[in-house]
Amino acid sequence: MQRHVIQVSWSQYKEVLRKIRATVFIEEQSVPKELEWDGEDETSTHFLAINEMGQHIGCARLLSSGQIGRMAVLQQYRGTGIGADLLQAAVQAGQAAGFDRLFLHAQSYAEDFYKKGGFLSYGPEFSEAGIAHISMEMKLPYAYAADQVAQSKPPEIRQQPVRSTPADEEPRIQAFSGLTECSQALLRVVRSARRRILILSPYLDHELFDKEQLAGALSALARSAPKMEIHILIFDTKLIVDRGHGIIELARRLDEKIKIHVFSAQPANQSSSFVCADLDAYWLLPNFDKYDGVSDLANPVTCRRLTEVFETTWSQSQEDSELRALRL
Repeated sequence: MQRHVIQVSWSQYKEVLRKIRATVFIEEQSVPKELEWDGEDETSTHFLAINEMGQHIGCARLLSSGQIGRMAVLQQYRGTGIGADLLQAAVQAGQAAGFDRLFLHAQSYAEDFYKKGGFLSYGPEFSEAGIAHISMEMKLPYAYAADQVAQSKPPEIRQQPVRSTPADEEPRIQAFSGLTECSQALLRVVRSARRRILILSPYLDHELFDKEQLAGALSALARSAPKMEIHILIFDTKLIVDRGHGIIELARRLDEKIKIHVFSAQPANQSSSFVCADLDAYWLLPNFDKYDGVSDLANPVTCRRLTEVFETTWSQSQEDSELRALRL
């Protein structure tokens, strides 16, 4: 099904937007009218999905605070990618307006959908309009010069169609699912590095990291720059010692460039696995035992946040005697 998403004004498309939202939220989900019509619409940026027949089939809005919400797709059109198009439109508009952070309150059942769109959850689950929700956010790189971003009022968002990335152009942000896509995204981020790679993986997953292509990419990078650093942090050495690992063998040969540390016990709040390339690109599995996540080749804000997590944990780690023995 062909469709496109456009930015629209509330004054011009109010009745269309209200009809979609009333159908989805008030009729289907029993959201009280006084909560749905919250007085924020006149000052928000709105997005409307239209199919090839000119029918209005979905909507979303972006508040002046950077919150994305009122994501609604009519029932007969769900599961066709319209929701992802609307989310992408809101994210692109938010970045163009100079926001450094976008956030949303996702209905809990839709958390994975937003993760694939690049959002990360934080905080406990809560109830909103009697429905379980979770807070989620996306850190954005600045789209404008510092003096423009610092203005108290974001630049005006012009109404224009949202264009998708051309088929022959590699997308900057990639949501992936499954081992194959996960491995490809990992390799793409590693190959983008020029000076430093940080890898945090609790068990240095053999299915992802013990691969010839990845070892070859790390080897080439280690030899390409005199000051190249590759730091790897793991929480358990048992599987690596028992089964062997290509990255360990590589570290033995390139021990001046590749450093592996072990954290004595996995932190209670650390369930992710991630890679940072320089200070720009990252690859992230929110849950290290699931191959569903996101990568971004140009997001210094999120990369810096992950780097801080890595460096804090690295400072509390040390080399492991068993791994040192493997290098003899």
